Amino acid sequence: MKKQRDEQATRLAAARQTSTAAAEQAARDKAKATALSAATVAAAARLQETDAKVQSVRDQIVALQQEQQHLRDALSEDARAVAPVLPLANRLRLYPADTLLANPLSPSDAVTGLLIIRGLSTSLESHAETLQKRNAELVELDKILSSRLAEANALEQSQSQQQSALAAQTRAARDAQIRSNATARQSSARVATEAARASSLQDAIAHIVAAEAAAMAQLQREAEAAERAHRLAAAAEARNRAKRLADGDGAGPTASSAGPVSGHARGGGGVVAGTLVTAWGQQTESGPASGMTFRTSPGASVRSPCAGTVEFASPFRSYGQMLILNCGRGYRFVLAGLGTLDAAPGQTLVKGAAIGSMSGSGSSLLVQLRKGQSAVDPAPFL
Repeated sequence: MKKQRDEQATRLAAARQTSTAAAEQAARDKAKATALSAATVAAAARLQETDAKVQSVRDQIVALQQEQQHLRDALSEDARAVAPVLPLANRLRLYPADTLLANPLSPSDAVTGLLIIRGLSTSLESHAETLQKRNAELVELDKILSSRLAEANALEQSQSQQQSALAAQTRAARDAQIRSNATARQSSARVATEAARASSLQDAIAHIVAAEAAAMAQLQREAEAAERAHRLAAAAEARNRAKRLADGDGAGPTASSAGPVSGHARGGGGVVAGTLVTAWGQQTESGPASGMTFRTSPGASVRSPCAGTVEFASPFRSYGQMLILNCGRGYRFVLAGLGTLDAAPGQTLVKGAAIGSMSGSGSSLLVQLRKGQSAVDPAPFL
């Protein structure tokens, strides 16, 4: 009997040791994942700066091409204007006396003819100067355009290299997080499953909030049951887990020192390099906009708007790739329209970490901020 008790105690001690070791390894993996996520911030910032430069140079190239076409059109128009008088001007240059004497005129008509010829000569000289000036401008414009095209090619090569390096970093952070905590993965998987069943973005948020509320209620019931059984330590742990679930891993989104984004200015508030096309609350065909929409360049990198935990990362209906990030304190950022995602459910992100990129053809990124189930203006937090 004593031998059996000793064997049972040994197995229990071994199980506890294994459990403790697993928990410690999970904590180390999570710390590593967070560190790797933080390491992507600087790389993501550099890539976003390159994205903005590429877009700026592309805009300059378009403007230069338009100016180039305008000059060519003006040259063609000037050429058409002088074309009818060129044969006469050429004859006067080669045979001035013969041209004037070919048809004898009265003195007054001859004077009038000479005045007309002088005016024609002045007009031709003016047209010639204009043509020369515009030709010179066109040559200079061609040089500038060639320089900008070379700059764009160099930037795009740098952009491609930065994208590859950043993708490797973000994959490492995601993989480390996936290994970190089985329980967190299971919880996140349930949330993701509930969100995937939704028929709309509002339903997805409602499902996530409901799943979170159900988990909190279960933890509260466990705490009350433990208290009734006088298991104070288990009760305290259950209540702490409920509190952590309510607060999330983040401290909530933080207001940006740059202030709100307004109008149609360039910039995605640090989330993406792009142009604001729809502001929060702006009237649309379906009513006031519940988020902000940015038009982006192809392949633009997208960064985390807050520190928190990924609750959903998958294609969703017509939104394309979508990510829901729990920032804590009941706040969630929704980013929809990405081409690729480099984050996984359950992953802990720091603010500014790379989370994915836009499609290669360019697209629009929808940015929403939710407090519970209600949409709030995300601009002050970008």
